[in-house]
Amino acid sequence: MMIRNTPDSSVTFSLAELAKIEEARVREEHLQRARAREQEAREQREADARRRAAEAARAAAEAEALAQREREQAEAEARAQARERAALEVARIEAEAKARIEADNAARAHELAVVHARAEGRRRSLVHALAAGLGLALCGGAAAAYGAAQHVASLQQEARRLRDAQAALAEERESARAAELAALDRRHAALRGRPLARDAEEARATAEAARNALDPRALNHDRLRAFADALDALDARIDALERVAALDRRHADLAAWAAERRRPEATAAARAAAARARAGADEGALRAYEGALTQLREALARPAATAPGPQPQIRPPQPACTNPGDPMCGLDGRPL
Repeated sequence: MMIRNTPDSSVTFSLAELAKIEEARVREEHLQRARAREQEAREQREADARRRAAEAARAAAEAEALAQREREQAEAEARAQARERAALEVARIEAEAKARIEADNAARAHELAVVHARAEGRRRSLVHALAAGLGLALCGGAAAAYGAAQHVASLQQEARRLRDAQAALAEERESARAAELAALDRRHAALRGRPLARDAEEARATAEAARNALDPRALNHDRLRAFADALDALDARIDALERVAALDRRHADLAAWAAERRRPEATAAARAAAARARAGADEGALRAYEGALTQLREALARPAATAPGPQPQIRPPQPACTNPGDPMCGLDGRPL
């Protein structure tokens, strides 16, 4: 009886040990699946955090670019208004001075004509009077000559006053032009000090040439206008370069986002628009570049289609154990 029960006890002990091993294996699998789920959840949270940070950075960059464009537009409008006011003031001063000079010249010419006519009439009267009587003619001629001399002296004094007024007007005009040149020089210095001025070589050289053509001792209105126009062109060029730089920063953020989403092909249109904008930097190219970036952002914001992945391998069904006492059979009757 003892000999028969020993193998049964061994089999029972083996089954119990195998059951414990199977339970340990099941617990380990559960733990591994739980750790995998926790790892996936943590990676998903980190990816969501990175995406939110990238979107916040892009929104901040776009807001900063918009504020920068608004500030630059306000500054450009203020400069344009200042130039218009200065030009209107100079034109008003010149028009008033010209009208005053013309009116004074016309009045003095009329007075001189009247004086010459009267003097000629008096001279003839004196000649006729001399023929009538020498004594009376001498007295009357002397008095008339004295009066004519006094009137001519007063007219000469008035002519000197008119020349002084013309000189003062010319000095006032030169002072206004000197003030305009000083304002243009300050604007030129401010434009040269902007970070991207070194990249606007052609416009900067044109402005330098226009400034060198000006002689501070003999300022010319046309050359002052040419200098102001060259500064306008330089300002517009620098503004365009700054807009390109801002768009490039936005492009870099979107490209990083596309790389994170594994969609580098979506940036092709933006890269082409960026190349055109850097080559020309005109208004049309800048608008096209900005539109391409907006389209890229909208494309990246849409969820991408799920790519077909590898299908999980299905293990073929195993035949059921024929001997339940086999140590290689599990508790469910299938081989381990």
